[in-house]
Amino acid sequence: MRITICFGGSILVPGAPDLTCIRDIVKAVRELRAQDHEVLIVVGGGELARLYINAAQELGVPGIDQDQIGIAATRLNAQLLIAALGEIAEPAPVTVFEKAVRVMFKNKVPVMGGTTPGQTTDAVAAMLAQVSKSELLVFFTNVDGVYTADPKLDPRAKKLDRLTPEELAKLVGSAEFKPGMKSIMDPVAVKLIQRINIKTLVLGRHEIRRLPEILNGAKHSGTIITR
Repeated sequence: MRITICFGGSILVPGAPDLTCIRDIVKAVRELRAQDHEVLIVVGGGELARLYINAAQELGVPGIDQDQIGIAATRLNAQLLIAALGEIAEPAPVTVFEKAVRVMFKNKVPVMGGTTPGQTTDAVAAMLAQVSKSELLVFFTNVDGVYTADPKLDPRAKKLDRLTPEELAKLVGSAEFKPGMKSIMDPVAVKLIQRINIKTLVLGRHEIRRLPEILNGAKHSGTIITR
């Protein structure tokens, strides 16, 4: 199976790099490749990106330059994961979707960060899934699935085990993008998921090590997005 995986910066670098999380990713990716899955990875910016974006805002830096600063942070996180993955990964963050596909066909794991100002790495992952014709798109976040509201702010929020891309779109709405934004998912990513009709999983950080089992049919605590 060809799989695009997006690791949210909030789990990779929640404040400082989470070494346990990174080791779990390496273990899971190596197991997936041993099972002959093709893997493409996108990495978010996390608190590192927000730290620098907030500093840029305080300095009066224009929004597009804030975006570029955030993109640089995602690529630094990507480089750290590449170093941990070792010889199975392309040695530098990939910045072009078509190159990521070529890397995959060379039997290496491409790791991408951000690419374009005005988009989150959620959208990058959806675009990569589209260009690579992936069969599955997986998002790992600091929340264990999609909820009706932010469970950290609303105790009445309910987790949704399954929903359609259209239902997800209604939940997300048309939020305006802002550098460093936090949301269920980037609206651009949601539109792409609708368009390409790709099966999508939203899973919590604790499921990373279990991803090979989940792909083999094991139960999980996340959300399935499919028609």
